[in-house]
Amino acid sequence: MANRTIMMMVGPDGVGKTTLLATMYHELSLMNDLSDFEFTADEDTHLDLQEAYQKLSKIITQPTFTPTGSLLKGTAGIIERQFEILFKGKKELDLVFCDIAGGLIRAKETNPDFEDFKNKLEKAVVIINVIDGSALVEGDEALLTEKNEPVQIYDLLLPKLLNDQNHLLLFVITKCEAWLKNDSRQKELETAFETRYEIILKLINQFENVVGVLMPVKTLGCVEFTHLLEQEMIFVRKPNLQFKPENIDQPLRYALAFALLQHHQNRSQWNKFVRWIWNEDVAFQKALTEFAEARSHTFKIYGNPSLIEVTK
Repeated sequence: MANRTIMMMVGPDGVGKTTLLATMYHELSLMNDLSDFEFTADEDTHLDLQEAYQKLSKIITQPTFTPTGSLLKGTAGIIERQFEILFKGKKELDLVFCDIAGGLIRAKETNPDFEDFKNKLEKAVVIINVIDGSALVEGDEALLTEKNEPVQIYDLLLPKLLNDQNHLLLFVITKCEAWLKNDSRQKELETAFETRYEIILKLINQFENVVGVLMPVKTLGCVEFTHLLEQEMIFVRKPNLQFKPENIDQPLRYALAFALLQHHQNRSQWNKFVRWIWNEDVAFQKALTEFAEARSHTFKIYGNPSLIEVTK
């Protein structure tokens, strides 16, 4: 029987979780073409995310940028999006990707959806914290709190990291196209993150069972932040640029490699024995190593980097 691994995306409304999810899903078919692993979604998840990507593609073709609005069917709570990972036609993992309403991280303890959220967060192996890059760099403390809620994220992570389970935290910065043009601007983005998320980074460094990765990505590639107008972030559509996400496969590559590595390391003794008899481990380890090597190694790592190392 395949194991069940939970991943969760967290962040307030408006940081770009839906856009990230839709564009990441679009990369899955490319991964299947270049990997010995096969990643599939159940029918409902496939239809929802495919529809979201098509909506996004149409919005971006307009000469004037307007906020994307809701790309996915809304929910006041949590939608579980179901995936599978297969190796040589055999299912290795059931993946449950928890897609939450952004307002949940601010909900009161008495809210039943918040209790459900905390229970699923406690079981999550991978947590993707989506961060609004424009508010991170240009906003004041009030805007940072409104858009990204780093202190609230810290409060959610603290009890979770106290257990013995290994965790991968991906800090995916969206809406940061304007800071990815050259090394100096990207350093400005990194410095803003480390300054404003210092409380979380200090927490990560206290534990051996957690590793964090900072990942600035281009979810659109053709829309850039320009300025603040009365605490509103103003973005413009660059007519000379195409809709071209960049590095959008990387959160998935890190998350899936980590899930597969944890799954492989935690096999039962009996399963290991059977696999040893049939010489299955060699092929699996080779495939996992090749998949992991396709990750970019330019991202900054925090905490225990050995947790994401995949060796032959």
